[in-house]
Amino acid sequence: MNKRLFIAIVLVIMLALVACKQKDAEIPAGTESGSITTFAPLPSFREVYAALDQVQVRDISAAVPSTTYKTRQEEVRNAFSLGLLTADAVLAAKGRDKGKLADISAQMMSLTSLLGLESEVNRLGDEMKTMIEREDWENLDKALDFHKADVESKLWESENFDNYTLMLLGGWIEAANRVAWLIHEDYDAERTKVLSQKGTFNSLVQNLEHVSTPHIVEQDAFKETLALTKEIQEIIDQDTNRTYSKNQLQKIITKTDQIKAAFQK
Repeated sequence: MNKRLFIAIVLVIMLALVACKQKDAEIPAGTESGSITTFAPLPSFREVYAALDQVQVRDISAAVPSTTYKTRQEEVRNAFSLGLLTADAVLAAKGRDKGKLADISAQMMSLTSLLGLESEVNRLGDEMKTMIEREDWENLDKALDFHKADVESKLWESENFDNYTLMLLGGWIEAANRVAWLIHEDYDAERTKVLSQKGTFNSLVQNLEHVSTPHIVEQDAFKETLALTKEIQEIIDQDTNRTYSKNQLQKIITKTDQIKAAFQK
């Protein structure tokens, strides 16, 4: 190779390397990874409802809230409420509570307009109405499962991770609240193992910390919820061989009640 040509190539390479280093120096450390947030897919709250297999129908019915959960129409609250009401619908179906199921279904359908879920939730509402009239409890339970997954998939695939997280949060908070209440009423340490959901609450906290939309994170309800969810996570982590005391159950009930109340303000 011509000596002059070789020297020229080396100089070009050296200049390119210097330019790259200068460009890298202009980028603040950590910017690349810091600009990407990762939301975790969350498991179904129905894992907690496994405890209901050991409870009689009349007792499950007693755990269905006496009043249907309602809050003002606003996207953040609607997402949380939809998840919570889905959990209540599953509970009411297992408790064979026709009246409560009808109320819950009507309330669920009122929440869709701000979330872009009209077709999914309204289709579920129609199916629920038919199955409630027929008292087709087994297929109703399956329909709730199917449509719950359908709604979650739509929010996830559309990258609406904020509402996805808030909806799953609503479901998990209500499931933990109602199951903790049921077990607390007739305490059995072994049955509390269904509440040992460390990975789930860790993911819930991480997802909530990834939410950055100003109109969500600036709300007092969101700030209060994030703090309380962390406190619940700490209780869940303080198990004894995956079991919890009555006092720990009461703390879970109290803190989940406070989250539900925060979204009603």
